[in-house]
Amino acid sequence: MGHHQRETRMSTQLARQDHPVAEWLLSASTKEQMRAALPAHLTPDRMVRLALTAFRTNPGLSKCSPPSVMAAIMMASQLGLEPHVLGSCYLVPHGTECTLIVGYQGLLQLIRRSGEIAAISARVVYDSDLFEVTLESTPPFRHHPNLRRKGADPILGVYCHAVLTSGEHVFEWMAKEDVDLIRNRARAGKSGPWATDWAEMARKTVLRRAAKYLPRSVSMADALELTDKAEAPLYQPERVKVEAMPVAVGGARMVPPPPPAVVPNEDEATPVVDARGDGMDAALEDESAGEFPWG
Repeated sequence: MGHHQRETRMSTQLARQDHPVAEWLLSASTKEQMRAALPAHLTPDRMVRLALTAFRTNPGLSKCSPPSVMAAIMMASQLGLEPHVLGSCYLVPHGTECTLIVGYQGLLQLIRRSGEIAAISARVVYDSDLFEVTLESTPPFRHHPNLRRKGADPILGVYCHAVLTSGEHVFEWMAKEDVDLIRNRARAGKSGPWATDWAEMARKTVLRRAAKYLPRSVSMADALELTDKAEAPLYQPERVKVEAMPVAVGGARMVPPPPPAVVPNEDEATPVVDARGDGMDAALEDESAGEFPWG
């Protein structure tokens, strides 16, 4: 029996069981909605087959609420990503809710759609590799992988390097410990792709951090927002920590975002002394705070 025949039989079996998601997928109105959302290289029939295959291979999805599964499938259609194909995106059950997780390859696809990326990659660095970071050079790093690496070679971290069509280089580095901190805070940190494909998820993590400072399409912005919600921490820290900015070489200096506003108690507030009386001291202080050694 061929692949498509097996999927058709599975579709019939799900429909006979009156499964709401199967009925929804097989309806003509759903395929029309998908056709309106999908890019030219994807068809509604293929998305339906991929969704039904996900149900067959992951029984946890059948326990999720039908609306959450339908929403995840339609979001994948709108982003033009194929569920569970080459790390593009994943339908992941969280109890009774289905969440769409955008994978490393899917994030790469969306980043390249901006048309302003000449080259981009994210790589894993091992202990035996030759890896150096020099902020004054272009590109600001040197990586020579050890081709004779042993199986027990520890991972040091991951990095993302992008070259824009303008010639600017963007570089971001994350140590393995930093990646694991994010993994441990994520709702899906103990299951799904984090459990089966750590390296891919690590590359996606550093890519996602660098992507916030890259040109982006509308679909890319939607994917970043979706990923932030899907991989939200299990707890919220009391203070928001401003992450270090990536290195920009050969282009305009990248100014860090302002820190979160903190309103002090009235009895703890300290007035700003302006010696000149025209606000210039505070302005100069704010400007100097944005200086970087590579600026």
